[in-house]
Amino acid sequence: MKFVSIMMLLALVATIAGCAEEDTLPGGSGFLEANESVVSAEASGRVVSMSFNEGTQVSAGDTLLVIDTTTLQLQLEAATAGLTAMRQELETARVRVKQARESEHYAERERDRIGRLYKSGTATERTFDEVEHQYQQAVLATEAAVVSVKMLQARIEKTQADMALVEKQLADCYPAAPFPGRVTEEFAEVGELLTPGRPIAKVSRLDTLWVKIYMDAGDFASVRLGDAATVDTESGGKTYTGTVVWASDEAEFTPKNVQTKDARANLVYAVKVEVANSDNRLKIGMPVYVTVETE
Repeated sequence: MKFVSIMMLLALVATIAGCAEEDTLPGGSGFLEANESVVSAEASGRVVSMSFNEGTQVSAGDTLLVIDTTTLQLQLEAATAGLTAMRQELETARVRVKQARESEHYAERERDRIGRLYKSGTATERTFDEVEHQYQQAVLATEAAVVSVKMLQARIEKTQADMALVEKQLADCYPAAPFPGRVTEEFAEVGELLTPGRPIAKVSRLDTLWVKIYMDAGDFASVRLGDAATVDTESGGKTYTGTVVWASDEAEFTPKNVQTKDARANLVYAVKVEVANSDNRLKIGMPVYVTVETE
């Protein structure tokens, strides 16, 4: 009987010691938050359709709304037609260059022939001057034809750049979700006239949440970036594994949302823990208790 009592006492001491060790792990409570992004309009125009409401689940790249593209489509069609015409002009201009060069070569051969006759005395100086003039005119005609080709190429490049700009503006008429998450705020309605920079919706990322906790200097000293953490929802359910991703460089007073006035007067250090919402049960604003597993 005495032996049993001793064994029970030892077990109780071990349990208490284990609890004490567990209690010494640094940690703290906080509220789950999400990374958020306010999606704003990058194009001006009237909203013709929307594909979300507050609470809508979205994936990365999902179109949130459509801005009227009628004017931009007409601009693109006009630029496309102009580009086709300029390319045809360019082909014609290249043919003219070939013709000008052929004329130049003929004029050069004729000048050389008359030059030999002039030197031998069988051609007059006037005849030689005329063929020399014709040759120089042919050279200038070739240069002008080449310049025309270059000008058309420059116009084509500018038109292509203008078309790329219009295509970018068209893409901006379909603002998309930057990452998977949920629309938590809606700022636009069908029929509204948007301008660049006007907020459309706030999207909150729900696949990964984070919580900021506060520790005193003693506990904070043992915390390192990359430390594993256990996130407990304190609801009797499962716990989640998190990671310390940020730690404050300086002390601050405990935030005002801490319950007691005495606790708010303490100097503490903030620690940010990121946790994967693997089963989508973690919610923004949910209170949790975080224990950091330091070495």
